[in-house]
Amino acid sequence: MTASKHNKWLIEFGSKHRLFRKSGKKYDVIEFERYSYTEGHMDAVGNLIKENLTDDLLSKNITDKYPPNDARWNYPYFGHCVPATFSLLYLMNTDELEPVRGEDASGEGHWWIRDTNSKQKYDLTYEQFPTHRALEEVYATGKPRGYYGFGEMPASRFFDLIQKVQPKSKRWITENYNDNPGDLLTFL
Repeated sequence: MTASKHNKWLIEFGSKHRLFRKSGKKYDVIEFERYSYTEGHMDAVGNLIKENLTDDLLSKNITDKYPPNDARWNYPYFGHCVPATFSLLYLMNTDELEPVRGEDASGEGHWWIRDTNSKQKYDLTYEQFPTHRALEEVYATGKPRGYYGFGEMPASRFFDLIQKVQPKSKRWITENYNDNPGDLLTFL
């Protein structure tokens, strides 16, 4: 079974799902639709995620670690594996997927999703590697692992990406993530 406990931040709410995270003494909540786990949905949602990967989704750690002239920036999707992987994981309505983390020769981490039954890999950002061999070397080090945030709490940038993929999703700040947004001001 997966080492990830990402589902503890996700609740079903009628026909929708809510993902929540602590934001000070309140909660940042996003309500969205999850997709059934099929190859077609994995491809379609994966493509939507890739189309919406922008620099504002990069972690400060990555942008601080690699200067703008670093060769890694020449490859598409470098630095986007975390938001891509976890957003896809949250958007798929299944317990059959797990996040996996491996490392390249320099120790830089890379994330992807794996089906726990078939072991099929879903790596939306594999193109960030210069060669197939380099990618396979990272895969060889992969182990199921939960997100490294506090208690695996999802990052705000995952919410941002889900909103880009599903513009009709609703997001708000509240004292209780079970409350309906009602008259609360929905924000971007």
